[in-house]
Amino acid sequence: MSLLGIGCYTAESDGRGTGITLADFDRASGQLTVLDSLALASPSWLVWHPSRPVLYAASEIDDGQVSAVLVEKGRLRLLASVATGGRQPCHLAISPDGRRLYAANYGSGSLAAFELAADGSIIARTDLAAHSGHGPDEDRQAGPHVHMVVLDELAEPAGELISAVDLGIDQVVSYRLDNGLLSAIAVTSLPAGCGPRQLVRSAMPGRAYLVAELSGQLLTLDELGPGSFEVVATTPASEQPIRNLPAQFSLSADGRLGYLSNRYPDTIAVFGLDGPSPVRLAEYPVGPGWPRHFALAGDWLISANQHGDLLTVFALEDGGARLRSAGQYPIGTPTCVAVRPDANQ
Repeated sequence: MSLLGIGCYTAESDGRGTGITLADFDRASGQLTVLDSLALASPSWLVWHPSRPVLYAASEIDDGQVSAVLVEKGRLRLLASVATGGRQPCHLAISPDGRRLYAANYGSGSLAAFELAADGSIIARTDLAAHSGHGPDEDRQAGPHVHMVVLDELAEPAGELISAVDLGIDQVVSYRLDNGLLSAIAVTSLPAGCGPRQLVRSAMPGRAYLVAELSGQLLTLDELGPGSFEVVATTPASEQPIRNLPAQFSLSADGRLGYLSNRYPDTIAVFGLDGPSPVRLAEYPVGPGWPRHFALAGDWLISANQHGDLLTVFALEDGGARLRSAGQYPIGTPTCVAVRPDANQ
């Protein structure tokens, strides 16, 4: 069994969800059972503490909040909510040792750093790094929009390396953290108007992949130095001949396959990653709409279909290269599925 945290948009963001849903997921059968729910304003991104029974939620509202939620005996209990220092936070990342938390403020284009206590509670925000600038897309890039925070877990002992993916200014800005303060060490400029949404480091040292939301592409990157990248290949995210806003990219356990969700086509694309650039192997419909996010849980993929008010469960077959639809579960405006780490099971 795996514990799932499911985030959603609520009425504050014109959504139909109620907050965080806690569910059991049976890795043998693919069945999902709802355990509890907690009312919270638009918790669009969730991340688990690596060793404590605590779930963190980013409330994507104008007065941005991050909340710590205790998870015990199948129940959710809000511990505390603190301001992120920006508007509409949409992503969180936690350090492997559970001592630091980071929030991407999409609306105001900033990166917030927090110190965590040993029990997982939030002590304080220690810094806020604000981006500036704009991109060529007047609708989506009028200002900075930090969409994701990525930690390089192999960056020690040089210090924690934090990369902020900014959709609004077509950049990845990388930082070091020293005594709770963020210092920029590298800026990567990406193709104008591509709208970077997500960065995922490969199992291959020095290789990474970037989801370009606005151009509908998957970019292959080489890391030239800590937090500094260059584009070496560009691959269409979907084979469907319609507008596409790709969203979530994740790697298989062995790093040889990549899964990418496509909005408007409403598909999950599977890519082979053994070569110099990704090769699309297949593309699978998720059902009613807009797969904003998905999670991998053993031999399963769980897609959060935001506009379809639905979770779609797929079985991964043929070593993960093929997806088989295995069930659907109604839920209001789902945006994120977070699988509790094995250390907490």
